[in-house]
Amino acid sequence: MKHLKKILIIIPLFTLSCSSVQYVENYEPINVFLETKNLEKGREYILLHDKINNLAPLRLFNGGEGEEHIIDPRDPIDYTDGLFVEKHWKKMYKQYAQDTIPKYWKKEDFPRFNFILENKKGLLGYDFMNRYLNTRIDTIVKISEPMYYMNKKYIMFYFEVASFFGTLSPEVVIMKKENGKWVVVREIGDYTYY
Repeated sequence: MKHLKKILIIIPLFTLSCSSVQYVENYEPINVFLETKNLEKGREYILLHDKINNLAPLRLFNGGEGEEHIIDPRDPIDYTDGLFVEKHWKKMYKQYAQDTIPKYWKKEDFPRFNFILENKKGLLGYDFMNRYLNTRIDTIVKISEPMYYMNKKYIMFYFEVASFFGTLSPEVVIMKKENGKWVVVREIGDYTYY
């Protein structure tokens, strides 16, 4: 009986510790960023219901997989434009890389946009193609949960726009708040600086 009580106390504490990763309180920065992408007002877009895993933006910002920063000795260009700081990177990586709990977008997260939510299991399957093939809806938006970086000075998230006919380069978007407004600091593509 003693052990059962301990287990009943430990399980909720373990669950809370796993979900204690800090994310932004609302999705205003992503909404501001989407405004810069000039998505047509009134047009419907497909939003991948499943939030992209944290490892995707972490990999793009780092230049490779894992905690160690990858530097190509043949390419001296810093694609992060000085935003990569090892001690802040390691802290962010440790905080967010292990969060593998699936998360999902809601229509309310993006009130200014006409998104249709589709899950990744059905994405580009036969039913999916039949439903959208002869419509004007041919663009899929993929976004991750924003993560804090450098003591909450910046946030970063994964963003990708794909169509049924091809994909644009995935990118990590880095933003910060200036004078009370969110601004885009950098967009870093898959090993290509924009």
